[in-house]
Amino acid sequence: MLRILLLLCVSLTTASVFAQQSVFERFIQGTGGQITDTLDNGQVVTLDLSTDDVEQENDEVDSYYDDDLDAGWEGAPEDQNLLTLGLRFTNINLLPNSTIDSAFVVFHAHEGKSAEDVARLTIVGEATDNAVTFDEANFNENMLLTDRPRTTTQVEWTVEEDWSIWQPYQTSDIGSIIQELVNRPGWETGNAIALIFLPEDQGPSTVENAREFTSFENIADPDDVDPQGNPGDGTNHPERRPMLKVYVDGALSTIELTPKMFSFYPNPVTNSQAQLTLENNAPATVKVINSEGRMMQQQNTSGTSLTFNFEGYSNGLYFIHIEQNGVTAVKKIIVE
Repeated sequence: MLRILLLLCVSLTTASVFAQQSVFERFIQGTGGQITDTLDNGQVVTLDLSTDDVEQENDEVDSYYDDDLDAGWEGAPEDQNLLTLGLRFTNINLLPNSTIDSAFVVFHAHEGKSAEDVARLTIVGEATDNAVTFDEANFNENMLLTDRPRTTTQVEWTVEEDWSIWQPYQTSDIGSIIQELVNRPGWETGNAIALIFLPEDQGPSTVENAREFTSFENIADPDDVDPQGNPGDGTNHPERRPMLKVYVDGALSTIELTPKMFSFYPNPVTNSQAQLTLENNAPATVKVINSEGRMMQQQNTSGTSLTFNFEGYSNGLYFIHIEQNGVTAVKKIIVE
């Protein structure tokens, strides 16, 4: 009996050592079009647009395109408003019935806030297999964010901490919402997920309880300064767009996503080395993932070219996974 128990302990320990957790990250993506804006200092900026992050004020469409996003309660006695936020994340690389360990939305503050500015929000998912964007056809006076069907699961997020402008903060754990969505009978890898942030009427207030986040179209305005007194640079910051981060017990899907972002040569890899060339020199994170969804290596770029060494790799199928400017690309490669 003792020998059997020892073997069982060894087996459980081995299983825990080799248990795999994968991380899926996805920024809000552009949905088409551009807009030109002139800042107060006269600087002209041109921005790509997205209808995947929008606001609703009370029972009206507030904005399709803005450099910030608001969610929560504005309680000024003479002007009280409920601010609802909608976010849509596309190409979700999660298998049906994946086991979700935890999940969060990562925001960057668009404005400094004190702990007294308590925002009480309820996060729900849209109860659909493949959420559509919040454009004029799907987000209007007849179909508001609050009219979309909601998941049974909801998560409370009470924000009661000091925030500094342009710094990252994350929501409460919304893993249970993501779990409900990927468990839907019609869920398929590559579908889109929409999240709705519902405000609470907190009554008349001398503080602005709503919190403000940088949007897809965000601009670091030169008129704004960080706590160290550094002004904004007047440019768009893709790394500050809202991002969904999901921790999965097990592998991610190996579906291939094909934005034109890079080339990889040779493919198949026949002599242990290969070259990756990016379309531009913006910072990027490049990962090699095996067919089971396990990350084998990772590099951060400092230019447009990277060399990968596949010495010691087993022959077979792998994936090059790239995140750059908030866009994801995945390409199949073969190692021979």
